[in-house]
Amino acid sequence: MTLLRTSLLLAWAALIVGLAAPTSARADDKRPLKVFILAGQSNMQGHGRIAMGKDGDLDYAAKQEQFAYLKQAGKWAVRDDVWYFHKSGRGDVIKGDLRPGMGANENSIGPELAFGHVIGNHFDEQVLLIKCAWGGQAIAMTFRPPSSGLPDDKTLQTMYDRAKKKRPELSLEEFKGVFGSRYRQTVEEVNDVLSNLKQHFPAYDAQGYEIAGFFWHQGWNDGTNREFAQQYELNMSNFIKDMRKDLGDADLPFVIATSGMGGPDATGVAGFLGKSIEPAQIAAAKKHARCQAVPTRTFQRHKPGRQKSHWHNSAESYCLVGAASGKAMIEIVTAK
Repeated sequence: MTLLRTSLLLAWAALIVGLAAPTSARADDKRPLKVFILAGQSNMQGHGRIAMGKDGDLDYAAKQEQFAYLKQAGKWAVRDDVWYFHKSGRGDVIKGDLRPGMGANENSIGPELAFGHVIGNHFDEQVLLIKCAWGGQAIAMTFRPPSSGLPDDKTLQTMYDRAKKKRPELSLEEFKGVFGSRYRQTVEEVNDVLSNLKQHFPAYDAQGYEIAGFFWHQGWNDGTNREFAQQYELNMSNFIKDMRKDLGDADLPFVIATSGMGGPDATGVAGFLGKSIEPAQIAAAKKHARCQAVPTRTFQRHKPGRQKSHWHNSAESYCLVGAASGKAMIEIVTAK
């Protein structure tokens, strides 16, 4: 009887341990959020239309095999494993589970949609996308990184005189503050969101976070000014270096989606981007480890809308940009 009792006790002990093990394993498996920062100007905001009744809108893209994941049972897919946060220039906050309608307005999408799907499919951890993007920004001015400093005195004065004609009350010190203002705001907003994760995302369970990558899509405004375009490679390289420093990771994976809007036959500013900004983006990326530039010039397959600066409002183009950038990010993250 003693041996039987002992065996039963051991069996019960083993059962208890067995039942407790999964709970312990789940507790240990509470891995940090994978945080990706998406930054740039209006093309990162996203002006790809969801429904236009034309080739190139999101309905059209979702019918393609590569983007079939955008719909489930005939409805737009919503991903609760990929959270999204964006504070617009007006102060409106868009946050929640990733879904269409998180672009510049509820009727549009940006690169975040396909990027989030690609990244979400790769990682088992909860993913968070923080978008810091505002229309009409130049890396030579508002996104100007600290290492680039201010323009020389003569250039600064010329720019100030031009700005003062539109705003007579503008002081020189106020004008100087414009340089790097969006760069600083990006760092501030990222830190603010990460400091208040439970407030923004109630499902957050104090598992911590890891800033896992930075995704940049910008360039149009620098392409409208030849001096800005000439400075782009230097400013982009400094941006990567400075942003990695300010976010606390000297090797932070960095992806640049080039300014390919308009396609191979583009003219005007869109055509100039292909001769100036895109080569500068590619050259800047080559200067840094764990950094890739994603060529996008072939992603303008349809032109459903009139906004040339916004990929002609083609959601298909934004999906192609986001998907290719997500794949590039994974290549960097998984490289040994």
